[in-house]
Amino acid sequence: MPKKVSVAEEKVQAVYEKGVLRPLRPLHLKERTRVLVTLHAQLPWRKKLERLLRRMRSRSRSIPQKVVDAEVGRARAEVKAKRRAARRSS
Repeated sequence: MPKKVSVAEEKVQAVYEKGVLRPLRPLHLKERTRVLVTLHAQLPWRKKLERLLRRMRSRSRSIPQKVVDAEVGRARAEVKAKRRAARRSS
């Protein structure tokens, strides 16, 4: 069993079921430790985005980071230009 440690701050995913907030992994806390819980609902699109990013990273491992950064920069500039043009025309 892992040693129980007092952690100042830790992010933990949990599921709310039948009136109980259940962590998705074991918490390394001493019994009866009081904690402050701040809730942030995980949006469905976030899981999809994270899955997509993992796939993209695995497929682009052979491409140098400079090339990836340059392509992302160009795509970002293109989106910004299209948004500016759309604002001007409205």
